[in-house]
Amino acid sequence: MTEIDALKRLNDDVPPATPLALARARQRVLVPQPAARRSTGRRRMVVAGALAGTLAVGFLVNDVVTKNNGTVAPGATADAGTFLATAADQSAGALDAPIPAGQYRQVTQRIQEGWSFGPRNTYHGTRLSVTDWWVPSTQTPPFTAISVLGAKQEFSSKAAEQLWRRTDPLNVKPRKIKTTQACAVLTGGALLMQSKGATDPCKGSWMSPTADFVARLPQDPAALLAALRKNDHTWPGLGDAPAQGDYRAFERAGSILVSGFAMSEQRATLYKALRGIHGIQLLPDTVNLDGNAGRAIGLVELWGIRKELIIDSKTGQFIGLREVATVTAPLNGDGDPMPYKSGDVISWTSVATRITANRPTV
Repeated sequence: MTEIDALKRLNDDVPPATPLALARARQRVLVPQPAARRSTGRRRMVVAGALAGTLAVGFLVNDVVTKNNGTVAPGATADAGTFLATAADQSAGALDAPIPAGQYRQVTQRIQEGWSFGPRNTYHGTRLSVTDWWVPSTQTPPFTAISVLGAKQEFSSKAAEQLWRRTDPLNVKPRKIKTTQACAVLTGGALLMQSKGATDPCKGSWMSPTADFVARLPQDPAALLAALRKNDHTWPGLGDAPAQGDYRAFERAGSILVSGFAMSEQRATLYKALRGIHGIQLLPDTVNLDGNAGRAIGLVELWGIRKELIIDSKTGQFIGLREVATVTAPLNGDGDPMPYKSGDVISWTSVATRITANRPTV
C-alpha cells in the first residue's frame, strides 16, 4: 500500500462536517464580519520566485482530494470567519509548552508535490521531502536541521520512471542536507543558513521567516493584515490590486505558519487577521499529509489554484497546507494550459512539533 492509498482510505473515514451552529451564532453577535470589497477586474499577475515554482509542479492524484471533489462548503466567507475566530480563541487559550532549558522544540515539515513530464505531459511523478529542525529554549539561531529532498519518489508507470531517470538523473536519488547553521526553513524544505562564524543572525523575510522575524510581526490583527497585504516588492511578486493583496497575505500567512515559529498567541492573531481577507472559504473536513484530520480555510489564488490552511478544529493548532486545482487545464502566467484536472492535489504538507531532550549530531 502506498502513502497515497493510505491517505485515501483515511479520508474516506472522515465523518461529515459539523454545522458549527453555536459558534457561528456567538461570533455573528459578538464579532463584526469583514466587509466585502468589489473586484477590480484587473488581469492577475504572475507570482515570482518560490511561489511560481510551487505552482509549476504537476498533480498528485485526483481522488485524494476531499469527498466533494474540491468544491467548498456552503457559507464561504462568513463560515470561514467564524471558524477562524473560534480557532483563534482555542489557540490563545492553549499556550504552547515552553521549551525547557537544555531541550528543544523539534519541528517536522513533510511535503509531497507532483509534476508532469514527457510527451504531452502524459507521465506523472510525486516527490516527498522531509525536513526537521531543532529549536533551543533561547529560540536563537543557528539551529540544527536535516532536510531530505526527494526522500521518496513514485511514478505513474514504469515507463514514466525510466524516462525520468534518463531525463533528470541528478534528481532521482534523495538529497540530504545536514547543518548546524540553519535559521529558517522555507515551505518545501529549503534551508536558510547562517554563514559559519558570523555574529549577525540571518535576516528573516516573508519567504523565509526566522523566529525573530515572526516575533516582530504586529500584535494587532488589523495591523498584521495590513502588513501581510502590503506590496513591499518582496515575495510574492504581485501588484497593488486588492485581490492581489489578499493572495499575497494568504501566501505569507502560510509561510509563517509552516515555519513553526508562530506560537499560540501569534497564531491567534494571525487567524483573526485572516478573517479580513475577501473570498476565503471554509472547506469540508480534510486531512494533512500525515493523515491528521482538520478543517481547511481556502482561497482561490492565481490560475484557479486554491491554497488551503489546515487547522485542527479542536485545538486551533495549524497542521498543514494543501494546493488544489479548482478548474481543469488552468492557464499559467504565459497563457499555456497546465496539466491539472479540477480536484487535483498539487502539493500537500504536514507540520508537527514536539519537545525533545536531544538533537542529532551532524
